[in-house]
Amino acid sequence: MDKSGSLKNRCLFGMVMFLICVSVLFLTFYVSGLVYDIFILLLMIVAAHEMTNALSFRFDKPGFVMQVLTILVSYAVFKAVGVFTAETDPYGFHAMMSYAVALVAMFIVIFVANMASSRRTGESVIASLFCMIYPVAIMFFLIALNHLPGAQEGLAFNGWVYDPSAGGDYAPNYKAIAIILVFISASASDILAFVFGSSFKGPKFAPMISPKKTVSGAIGGFLGGVLGGAIVFGMSFSGIGGLTGLDSDWHVSLILYLSLGLCVGVATEVGDLMASYIKRYCGVKDYGTLIPGHGGIMDRMDGMMVAAFVTYIYMAILVYVTGG
Repeated sequence: MDKSGSLKNRCLFGMVMFLICVSVLFLTFYVSGLVYDIFILLLMIVAAHEMTNALSFRFDKPGFVMQVLTILVSYAVFKAVGVFTAETDPYGFHAMMSYAVALVAMFIVIFVANMASSRRTGESVIASLFCMIYPVAIMFFLIALNHLPGAQEGLAFNGWVYDPSAGGDYAPNYKAIAIILVFISASASDILAFVFGSSFKGPKFAPMISPKKTVSGAIGGFLGGVLGGAIVFGMSFSGIGGLTGLDSDWHVSLILYLSLGLCVGVATEVGDLMASYIKRYCGVKDYGTLIPGHGGIMDRMDGMMVAAFVTYIYMAILVYVTGG
């Protein structure tokens, strides 16, 4: 296929992915948050499958079934603890701790099961444990964002409170902000990185990892993240999707949005480099072929899942500092 046909495919399926994401977010904020959880779980399973295939080019193939089991068991523990501790821990931190414990327990189970199997080697065990961290554990933070304090709907800066127990005080809708900002800022980072890199070129950013990446592209990625933060800040005045400001003072809110956008831009670039390094090490061009013109789920989610991890940490610190 020529370059024009490839670009057309990329744009077409990019639009399809955009519509799918918008639909999922709409159902998440206005119907049920479970829609989002199921969507991300499916993406995690596909991403784990793509990673096991990629690693098999370099190592003995890791067990995919155990990856699926880890994803489902860990999520079940996370969800159960979240439900039972909802009143005493509205921020979901206990659920996150339980997820970490479940993940470690699955680590041990998989290690013992693999070492006891005559069909497995030390290489496949290490590869399996690696998959549990990347992409499974990191990608889970996309789900964790959906369990931050938040609401189904709201309006910014007008005294609307998402939590009736807040006593009339202003309270940001952390959940909606985190999810929408990650999707918009990470996407804007990818787009501007491509535009700046293609237009300005210049010196290579990390030639040993990804020969095509340039310093100009990296700068574009950082600016894309900031632009995404600015876009979501602007959207917060409308209350779309339950968005609110991050502070009752719009000046402070703007600074918080832009700084978070920058963090997402940097994280997206780092995530992209991580994925590129693994692909280069394993000798594969793309993680999959599920999305024509884009590759696999991992090729699209590599930067976004690291951005979700950084965003969750940012929000957790903000919630702790402000007392929610």
